[in-house]
Amino acid sequence: MMIGRGFLFLAVFFAALPATIAADDLAGGRTIETNYRIEISDDKGARHAFSVARVADRAGQARGLMHVTHLAPDTGMLFVFDPPRKVGFWMRNTLIPLDIIFIDAEGRITSIVTRRDTNSDRLTTSRAPVAAVLEINAGRAAALGLATGYLVRPVQGGV
Repeated sequence: MMIGRGFLFLAVFFAALPATIAADDLAGGRTIETNYRIEISDDKGARHAFSVARVADRAGQARGLMHVTHLAPDTGMLFVFDPPRKVGFWMRNTLIPLDIIFIDAEGRITSIVTRRDTNSDRLTTSRAPVAAVLEINAGRAAALGLATGYLVRPVQGGV
């Protein structure tokens, strides 16, 4: 029996992910606790690592980065969707501008959208079904030269 590459990527990606993060609510805003490392690589082999908080449950995905006041340059939140599907993201109660990076079932970046309109209900939607979405500081993707087609994969060993 042959297993498709997309299915194999998802199986490895989800099996390697640890339990969902716990977020602490603080008086001055929310902080996130990163629990996982991912790596983004281009077609020439250049790589960049991020420490991320992973959310796969609906409540965590709905909360996302609401009320978070700061993200370190190489941190973010990874939203995981199993099975892959079309998704929409808003900036309600989001206090920091973000890059929203859509990732398909093969682990490839399909689009990158920069949202500077904090606290907005305007939706940013995926063009096709996605397996994951990475949110990082706005402008970070451009600063690193990230582009569609780049590969996102888990780093063995987690954080």
